[in-house]
Amino acid sequence: MARVLFVALLFVTVGGGAYWYGLSQSPASLSEADLESVEVYAEALAAVRGDYVDQGSIDPERQTYGAIEGMLGSLGDEGHTRFLTPEEREDNQAGLSGTYVGVGIQIEDREDRVVVSSPIEGSPAERAGVESGDVVVAVDGNDIAEEDVSEIADMVRGPEGSEVRVTVRRGGDEMTFDLRRAEINSPSVYWETIPDSDTAHVRLASFSNDSAEELARIFAEARASGAEEFVLDLRDNPGGRLDQAVEMAGLFLEEGSVVYIRREADGERSEVETSGEPEFPDAPMTVLVNEGSASSSEILAGALRDNERATMVGETTFGTGTVLSEFELSDGSSILLGIAEWLTPGGDFIRETGIDPDIEVALGEDGEIVAPTDLAELSQEEAFDRDPQLERAFEEAARPADSLADTPRN
Repeated sequence: MARVLFVALLFVTVGGGAYWYGLSQSPASLSEADLESVEVYAEALAAVRGDYVDQGSIDPERQTYGAIEGMLGSLGDEGHTRFLTPEEREDNQAGLSGTYVGVGIQIEDREDRVVVSSPIEGSPAERAGVESGDVVVAVDGNDIAEEDVSEIADMVRGPEGSEVRVTVRRGGDEMTFDLRRAEINSPSVYWETIPDSDTAHVRLASFSNDSAEELARIFAEARASGAEEFVLDLRDNPGGRLDQAVEMAGLFLEEGSVVYIRREADGERSEVETSGEPEFPDAPMTVLVNEGSASSSEILAGALRDNERATMVGETTFGTGTVLSEFELSDGSSILLGIAEWLTPGGDFIRETGIDPDIEVALGEDGEIVAPTDLAELSQEEAFDRDPQLERAFEEAARPADSLADTPRN
């Protein structure tokens, strides 16, 4: 597959003549069907280059990237397997490090709409009121209906201190936000005690490079401050590094516990297990999820649920059931490719269906996600009035540990 991408790149870089060279250099592993597909692409490219009326609009790089995106889109792994331009790949790496310049929104393509998957806590976008699920419709007054995600990201990006106007649709209303770009130092984990309780509300926002180490530090800090129960909030967490999810599971599960089952393309299955002694094997804990909980969030939540270590509360997760591997291409772009499927320790496939919580609680039209940073200004009653999911997770965390196994599972 990587060779097909490389040959296609040659076409648009040096012209259709490279096609025959590509064929002569193709390895035996490139199937006859693949070679036929490459030939059809070359024929289409030759027609465009030779006869399209507006020759000035032909952009070889855009053609290449569009072809790759179309190929990956045909695989059906929506929202996971995807193409990254060199700039997007750089941004992705920066995001995993937790520091970058921007307005603090993560966007993705969902059913031909560009949607805010999650605003970064404390970012210009979050402070202005941008919410998860907002559909981006314009940037600086320019309609973005015909633009792809990478182009929209380019429009939103800019120098630190400059401003950008982002228009979103929320329900039936359009809202415009004037945002000043800034360096985003996004903590992957933060916490606060729920008022009038001994329960820590721990928000895990991403699975970046050192998130597992940070989660361990936060749990230890909260426990040292008197926390006896924990609510681990994975809502609107789009995931990230798989190794971090496995390491996090090892903080709470006994050594040798299954975190997930990996199913290869040939159908072979293998169990991925925790290693080392857990730091928090007995701390009472519930896990909050919603439809924005994806990828590594689902792996961690599924591991804690199926090992009967924590109860899941909230709504069905997104349903990202593939394990990604990055393949860097010759121009600095890359493809994030689902190379295996994963199942929960109990053997549940979650691709496109998600993981159902043990206790289903909707946020409701009038509800809103309460973050740990909000709790300093709210009473317990006010927090729970706003966020019924947090209230139910709080109640479940306080249950006696020996009653966890009796929790009904959907």
